[in-house]
Amino acid sequence: MTRAVDAQRRSVLGAGAAVRLVGAALFLAISTVLWLSGGEDWAPYPALLGPYVAVAAALFALRRRPVARWLGVVQSPVDVALVYGLQHLALPISPFPAGVAGFSLGLFALVVALSGLTLRRSVVFGTALLSALAQGALMRQAGVGWGAVVIALVVLLMVAAVSHYGPGRLRMLAVALSRAEVDRALEARRFQDVEEARRTIERMLRDAQAKNDELQALQADKEQLTQFLVHDLRSPLSALTMTLSWMEQEVPSTGVLRESVHTGLAVTARLDRMISDLMDVPRLEQGRLEPRKVPFVAANLLNEVRRSLDGVARARRLTLDVAAPAGLEVVGDSELLVRVVENLANNALRYAPTGGRVRLEAGQDADCRWLAVRNDGPPIPPETRTRIFDKYIQGDAEKDSRRGYGLGLYFSRLAAEAHGGRVAVEDTPGWSTSFVVRLPV
Repeated sequence: MTRAVDAQRRSVLGAGAAVRLVGAALFLAISTVLWLSGGEDWAPYPALLGPYVAVAAALFALRRRPVARWLGVVQSPVDVALVYGLQHLALPISPFPAGVAGFSLGLFALVVALSGLTLRRSVVFGTALLSALAQGALMRQAGVGWGAVVIALVVLLMVAAVSHYGPGRLRMLAVALSRAEVDRALEARRFQDVEEARRTIERMLRDAQAKNDELQALQADKEQLTQFLVHDLRSPLSALTMTLSWMEQEVPSTGVLRESVHTGLAVTARLDRMISDLMDVPRLEQGRLEPRKVPFVAANLLNEVRRSLDGVARARRLTLDVAAPAGLEVVGDSELLVRVVENLANNALRYAPTGGRVRLEAGQDADCRWLAVRNDGPPIPPETRTRIFDKYIQGDAEKDSRRGYGLGLYFSRLAAEAHGGRVAVEDTPGWSTSFVVRLPV
């Protein structure tokens, strides 16, 4: 981004050098003709504009060299000094000094607009301040009242604000678009999308008018791609679920085979919820997913999560249990919250040591109901506790093993916030790690 901004800065400085050269040459030619035609009040102009044309020509010749960046910055105060010097000399000999002072306002506004091509806020507003002081001095020299002076100063500051606004918004847009494109490339793992992002950024830097349309198109492509992936994943998953459901009806009601079928159904249900997470993250980010809040028994939700993960816990020889007051009701979207608890429990099972413990709990405080997932794995450092809920943030173990993409905890945070609550890592006696989801009463 810095290299792109520097490249654009060099480009617009070249345009500014061209404008200065052409404008100064025209002013020199016109003022010389007027002076030679008998306009004595135009006499000071050719003497100062001649050397300035030479300076502008040198700046234009050096426009593609690195030194042009600093010459462009220095050029703005030189422009202010030139306009002030010309008008200061023209005022005493002009029959209309107030008109000369008013004409100066247009010249200073042009100088401020040209300083905007440096893409530096300090240069723009510094030039506007110098121009305001020079314009005020000229207007007072011409005997113009203080009211008109103040209005002229306000005009110059407004010109500076407008000159800085366009490049500033363009840079902010480019930064936002870069982040959106990086997210898209990480999720899709497609080189074509990354290449399209690069081309789009370049187009956006060249054409600020298309910024909103381009960003909306990229977001639509991202959602459409996610929908295609989810559709392709759900088709074989639905077939597997139907097969397991048929087997459940055909096998004996007891035995290892029956238990294996139940475990398979629980795993397919969990996979379906994981796919739903991929679909719901963009909707939660944009506030388009409204939770359906109804009362439900907390223990039932926790037991459902325990059953879906029981096979994983047994495979790792972990103790997975539930502790919830009988009849405790929580108001919320049970479908969303079961996925939240399942994501937190998956994280706990991943980090708990072999033979360790994971507990799913529920309870209430004076102003909230809470759902918690605790484990005796390694504690989370305090400086990491808030950052792990950001998008695509993973623990060190996940980075080393390349498991997961950092969406589980991010989805849990979005879903809790959509309920008006929050999820956080809290210190709990007897447990090294505790994730707690707090929901308002």
